Amino acid sequence: EGKEGKLQSAPRRSLSTEAGAGSVPGAMSESSRSVFSVLLDHVAQIDDGNGGVRTQAFLNACREVLPVVDKLGTGFTVVRIDVSGNIDRIHNRFVSSAAEYESVYAILEREVEKDEHTGNSGCTKGLLWLKRAMQFLVELLRILHQDKDASVSDAANAAYEKVLKPYHGWITSGVFWGALKLVPSRETLYANLGESPTMEQDMGAFVSQFHEVLSKIHDYMDSRGLNFPDKV
Repeated sequence: EGKEGKLQSAPRRSLSTEAGAGSVPGAMSESSRSVFSVLLDHVAQIDDGNGGVRTQAFLNACREVLPVVDKLGTGFTVVRIDVSGNIDRIHNRFVSSAAEYESVYAILEREVEKDEHTGNSGCTKGLLWLKRAMQFLVELLRILHQDKDASVSDAANAAYEKVLKPYHGWITSGVFWGALKLVPSRETLYANLGESPTMEQDMGAFVSQFHEVLSKIHDYMDSRGLNFPDKV
């Protein structure tokens, strides 16, 4: 897919006072923030206040999730490529008419109106699989956060069974099971995600808040008959 333009970064929370005023007591430096703290900044921008989902902000959040996917091992390279491709597909539609497609729902509605929503190269299918990939990752992280004894392998397998397996044929399932065998240990994953005193807390908040966003998108697509059950 073509990669038009750049996804804008969401504004980050202020972590220090103005120059010369000294540090805010207890404030973390930018370098000590966890990857999930940064993700929370993006998630906070997604709700448009009217029940909609801002396209740019949602894609920003998904793009920032990619480094976490990378930490799951080389077996997830194909997942990263698929996720990145779907982000680009929707982004390209968004920048073609940013005002019209400010909400992801507007993109879906336009494809339904033009009877293009069932096409495999359309944004409806792209959003469907992007949503499922994000749901898989959120479920994996939820298990790790709630069960301190769970291995990454156990969490990934359980998340796959729940979220993605129902939509995979035997060939795709075989590829995915192979990827699941290459995930790192829990200790290695956490080390690769970076040291931060708020890692666990931020992970829990991200899982909860991004789950709400994904559920909102899922419910909207379901109400429009767009959660296609087809297997790939």
